[in-house]
Amino acid sequence: MLVVVYAGSAFAAPARPDLVAAAIAVSQQGPTLSVTNVVRNNGGVVAPRSTVVYTVGGVRIGARSIPPVRAGSTSRGSVRLVVPASVTPGSYRLVVCVDGTHRVAEANEQNNCRASTRKIDVADRTPPVFAGLTSAVTCIPGPAGGPVRLTSYRLTWPAARDDVTPPDGLVYDIYVSSTPGAEDFSVPMYTTAPGATTFSTPPLPDDRSYYFVVRARDRAGNRDRGSVERLGTNLCL
Repeated sequence: MLVVVYAGSAFAAPARPDLVAAAIAVSQQGPTLSVTNVVRNNGGVVAPRSTVVYTVGGVRIGARSIPPVRAGSTSRGSVRLVVPASVTPGSYRLVVCVDGTHRVAEANEQNNCRASTRKIDVADRTPPVFAGLTSAVTCIPGPAGGPVRLTSYRLTWPAARDDVTPPDGLVYDIYVSSTPGAEDFSVPMYTTAPGATTFSTPPLPDDRSYYFVVRARDRAGNRDRGSVERLGTNLCL
């Protein structure tokens, strides 16, 4: 017990609680975390009701309330947390801070936080920003309506932007339909090499129209949801 002496008189400082994060267990399934942690009161009196705060990469991702904890006792609890997309992709340790809202006057205010031993992997979940296909053109000289000919269409677009994957790492999925708005987005017809901003299709019969949509995809597999559609145009008629 701390004793303070003033002018020959001794006064006992009031006892206070001292909350610490005694243990942390974390399991991860994608962006969802299952967390169990133990709070211990190392102080000499009961700690009032308080709040445990959880952070990843400096971003608060959740909290839980704990009941009063008697001196020398513990409180165990579990929560499910979801790491938000605002957390920059990377590898982190979950930080657990007891009395995270600073409502309890403690004997020691410097021992409230503890980091998990297991690291949390935060994946990239943000798709690229992409303006979409600019043009789809071909050149078939001569009048239409004769024997079926084969021709390749040249597609062009501006480079997409992504918060993690550089432009030279982005690929582009190409969807084709002979009817406007009927592209099957479950499976692309073609996929470009990384960093491409143009693509020439294999030769296609000229007896029908072709509609094209291009979507950008990053290294984590996130694909933009753009629906800019261009009709293949013959510039040589």
